[in-house]
Order: sequence, then structure tokens, then C-alpha cells
Amino acid sequence: MDSIQLIRDFLTERTQTDPNRVTPEARLDALGIDSFTLLELIFEFEERCGVSIPTDTQTPDTVQDLLDMVERFCNRTESKAR
Repeated sequence: MDSIQLIRDFLTERTQTDPNRVTPEARLDALGIDSFTLLELIFEFEERCGVSIPTDTQTPDTVQDLLDMVERFCNRTESKAR
């Protein structure tokens, strides 16, 4: 799964964000991601990875923070499946 491409596609669909603005260092709030949109995006990752990201997980501030969070939980599940 290409996580950054999923984020780009998601934001382009829901917020008409220019996909070229979705870079690892971009702040989520600067991309128009509010708390509701962030939850939708996290649910999308949970569905694709077959995981549940705990609600007490620190809220990501940047695209890279979000990528790190998703990779950590998705990779943990993939490791258990092996």
C-alpha cells in the first residue's frame, strides 16, 4: 500500500486539495484537514490494513506524522500475520 498516495487521493476527493501540496512535511491543518476529516482518513487506513488504531494515539500534525502512525500499526498487523 502506498500510504502517501492514499492520502493524496483521499484529500483530492474530499477537500479538492492539490495533490502536489500533500508532502511529508505538510501540516494537516494547512491542507484543510479538520478533526472529522482526519477521523475519516484514519478509518480508511484501518479498513485497508484490517487494524484498529487506538483512540489514545497521539493526533498527527503533519502528513509524515500520519504516515508514521499508519505504518506503525499496519506493519504490526502484517508482522503478526507472518
